[in-house]
Amino acid sequence: MRPDAEGHGQVKPRVSIVILTKNSLGVVERLLEALGQQEFTPPCEYIFMDNDSSDGTREYLQELPLPRKRVIAVATGRFSHSGTRMEAAGSAAGDVLVFFTDDVVPIGRDFLERLTAPVLEGRAAAAYGVWQIHPRWHDPVDAYLHNGWHRGFDEVVEPISAYCWKKFPPELRRRLSNFDNCASCIDRRTLLEVGFPAVPYGEDMLFARALIRGGRRVAQAKEAMFYHWHKVSPGYMFRRMCYDSHLSVKEFDIYYVTRLRGVIKAIVLRALQRTWIAFFKVRLPLAKKFYWSWYNARTLAADFFGKFAGILTEETASRGFSPLKRRLYAAKRRIVEEIEEKSILRY
Repeated sequence: MRPDAEGHGQVKPRVSIVILTKNSLGVVERLLEALGQQEFTPPCEYIFMDNDSSDGTREYLQELPLPRKRVIAVATGRFSHSGTRMEAAGSAAGDVLVFFTDDVVPIGRDFLERLTAPVLEGRAAAAYGVWQIHPRWHDPVDAYLHNGWHRGFDEVVEPISAYCWKKFPPELRRRLSNFDNCASCIDRRTLLEVGFPAVPYGEDMLFARALIRGGRRVAQAKEAMFYHWHKVSPGYMFRRMCYDSHLSVKEFDIYYVTRLRGVIKAIVLRALQRTWIAFFKVRLPLAKKFYWSWYNARTLAADFFGKFAGILTEETASRGFSPLKRRLYAAKRRIVEEIEEKSILRY
């Protein structure tokens, strides 16, 4: 990727690349290597928003030989996915902002060109890339199931009137508001005007909703693909999906699950499906087939119990004799309170 003209720092950057980091050694290097190989000509600057790293990440970033670079320290108490990005936007010099989390890996040398094209060309106010799961780096079963997820989405979501929005079912509203700040491109002036909402999680989809309801377009850059996946504990998955479900009910009136019996059924059926895929659809050593089958069964259980906990209210949790529902509701209240106090550190 070409730096500023002659590398003298005299040309105003057109694009500001913002990367959020926290103890990122071991992952951010792959992102930076991929960015360094981009065939992308507009002048760029790098802004690293470092959240109290203690593993040498900040020192590593400060030593990078980038002609335009800033490393901004963000104390843990000040960090949030919305607020930290808005802080970067306020100090950026570029007309266009590109946001990355530290552990994504762009695919191909034209990734930046394809991600930024809808915004640089004026076809949309914001664009987002398509996350993929690397079958050798990550969960091959998840990769088999989900790497085509983006095909049913529109390339550009047009502005939607208040009348039409009210007529749309909740699931369509949520689909049209899809966005992904793990790898996104946004017109800086638009972002400063509209702003990411001050929420601990889900700021990207709420921002996209504000754009399309406010007369602006949002693009899915279908050919701007990147690898991104987290190997997570069941505890993290439960917390994440609990808050995700809570937010989906609150903002879109979507209920992923509604009954405890449906939770059990969904876990069993999906666990069987993923075990079948592990053993008969992907090529793996036998030990890995057992490993990923067990991993998926545990995370699916945490996923659906988290979603169910997220929809519970004091009223629904107290109906009938269900100690489990009451325990899940108590967990939900604790999780929502904790997350709204200090955000989710990593997606």
